[in-house]
This record gives sequence, structure tokens and C-alpha cells, in this order.
Amino acid sequence: MRVPPLRLSAALLSLTLLTPVLAGDAGGPRPLMPDFSAPTTWPITCEATPTLTDGCRLLTPIPAGVPFPAAGHFKVIPGQDRLTVLYRSVTNTDRPVLCCGLQLPLSPLPGTDVWAVTVRVKDVQRAVISLRVLTDTYAPLTPETVWRGPQAPAPAPRSLVLAGRIEQATLNAGDLLGPRDIRIYTPPRWTSEEHLPAVYLADGQSIEGMAQTLEAATAAGTAPRVVLIGIPSAQSTGLTSDPSEDHRALEYLEGFPGGAARFTAHEQFVVTQVLPYVERTYHLSTRPQDRVVAGFSNGGAWAISMAARHPQLFRGVLAMSPSNAGQQKAPDLAARVFVEAGTLEVPFLTAARAYAAITRRAGNPTQLEVRVGGHDAALWRDVFPNGVAFILNR
Repeated sequence: MRVPPLRLSAALLSLTLLTPVLAGDAGGPRPLMPDFSAPTTWPITCEATPTLTDGCRLLTPIPAGVPFPAAGHFKVIPGQDRLTVLYRSVTNTDRPVLCCGLQLPLSPLPGTDVWAVTVRVKDVQRAVISLRVLTDTYAPLTPETVWRGPQAPAPAPRSLVLAGRIEQATLNAGDLLGPRDIRIYTPPRWTSEEHLPAVYLADGQSIEGMAQTLEAATAAGTAPRVVLIGIPSAQSTGLTSDPSEDHRALEYLEGFPGGAARFTAHEQFVVTQVLPYVERTYHLSTRPQDRVVAGFSNGGAWAISMAARHPQLFRGVLAMSPSNAGQQKAPDLAARVFVEAGTLEVPFLTAARAYAAITRRAGNPTQLEVRVGGHDAALWRDVFPNGVAFILNR
């Protein structure tokens, strides 16, 4: 989810380059200044948006003497509390953008086929950031890679080939939402006699990545055996800024303008259809303390709302990078809460800290984990087993 748009007045900057491969002239290499003149509605420039203290774009030249990447590739150049990304286009690329832990437009280096952005990243040595370059219509131009600083936490072990199973079922979500698929992960050697705890995961299309790190943690004895129930999000109708077409937000964000009917319909689908089906079919534990509701971004806000609105059902909340657009209320006093956010996603970090403060004041056992990173699936996969282990206290 993007923060609200803010139109900026970008500086008009240029520099004559004597070579497209390396910045320099007869006197040696010199810095290259990107052309920041293209307008943008993203509130992303540090100098123009004082509230963005991290993860924002710096209007600064590229360091002198930096070799450019090969065509179709990007390279990452760490600096002092900053990170520079250079991308060399293969064809005439119209305004590529950087995704995904950092979401920023790239600017052209005049006279070259190279695009660049420099981002303020405090404590960059500990950063974990997934990166890829997309077109301005979000088509991929490069594969995704996860960049880790030299002092960053090691990646969570992953079972790339799952020993457990992922099954799918289709349930009726009512007239407004129609039929909906759900996905169910059971751990290796699962039997119905176990009566396992369950984690109900928003954006259930991501269940495989979460299951990979959870299964590895379970095998290592650092996380409990659970069944994951992935509840895929609604599909929005294309790339649009019209809130009425953002069906995912309408279903996940309590209080979202115009979203009351979809939010309630989705809530009732989960409570009256999903829970009874999976608990009956997979013989799950029905104790509230064995039901965890989880999600990231808007899905994290949904998890917060569901636990507060149904304290008799859910006694565990796992909210990663929760949206600042949802409502925040404490869950049942007995519920355990795990919250995560990155330093480069300031609005989401603010929301995570606010919710952790609410649950701590209410007396809920609460763990807040802050990492140097952005709004990033790589971080969510890494911390997911930690959250499951903390909430189920096993």
C-alpha cells in the first residue's frame, strides 16, 4: 500500500557526461548528477518531506568513478547511511521504478542508458532489502534479489521443497464476494489426531513462502507444528487510484471509506465458513489460544481488527508491517501479540509501534521486532516463524 500522494516540485539538474561508462574527464572521474526534473506524485524526497527520515530519495550525485552495470542488470552501492542503485536499460525504458523493499522511481543519468536512485538508509550495514526493477506499469525488468548488509541478520532457513502439503478448497463467501479459494498447509507427517493450532493468514496466496521458513523452523525445533490457512485477498481491478476499486483494502481495512459492506462480508466469511470448515476437516484445536490471525500490510491491519472484534475466537495476533489505515484496538487480555515493521517504511513502523503500545498498556504479552528494511516480503518470511513461536509460546 502506498502512502497518500503528494506532488513535489523537483529540482532541475543536469550534468554533461564525457563517457557513458564511467564518470570523468581529462582531470579524472567526477560525480554524475541524475536528472530529477520528471514530475512525481510520490512523497519520496528527503529534502521535500521532513517526516520521511529514512527510506527516502536523496537528490545527490552518483559517486565519481563508479562502473556502470551490464545492460539489463542493476548494481547496489552502499555508502554512509545510504544506498545507491544503478540500472542499465536494454531498450528505451520509460521511467523504471525500484521495487520492492524500497519503492522509488529511478532517474536518468543524462547522456547514458543508466538510471539511478540514492536512498537514505540509516544503519545500512544491518539492512535487508529485496530489490528488482520494474517498468512504470509494474512489468519486471530484472529478477528479484535480496541485498543484505555485512552485519544484517542471516536469512531464515527455508524448506524450498516442502515436505508438508498445501491443499486447496473453494467455499461460498456469499452474494457480494462470491466463491473464494482457501489454501491449507499441513506439516510433514500430519495426522488428524494431533489437533494442531491454526494460523489464519491474510493474503493467503503467500502461504508457500511462509510455510517454507516455518517448516524449516519446525524441523529445527524453534517453532511449533501448526496448520496454516491461507485466505487469498480479493483482486483489485487493475492499477488504479480509485479507492472503490481496491477490493483488497475494502475487505481488510476496518473503517475504510465505502468499505463497510465488503469488510463485514469478508469477516463473516472467515468466521462462519472458513473456521468451521478447516476445524472440522483438519481436526484442529478449537481453543481460542490455539487460533492465530496473521497478515502483512493491509492484511496486518485486518489481523488486528479480527482479534479485537472476535476476542472469543482469536488469542494470537501476528501483524507484520500493519497498515496505518486500519483501526487499532487491543485483543482479549489473554492474547499474545507479535508485531514487526521495517525502519524504511515509516508510516507502517509508526502503526506497528502504536499498536504495540496499545497492547502493552492493555497487559497483553507483546513482542515488537524492528529491522532495517522496508515493506518487504523477504523480511516477513524471515520473521514469520519467530511470531508463531512467540504467540504459541512453544
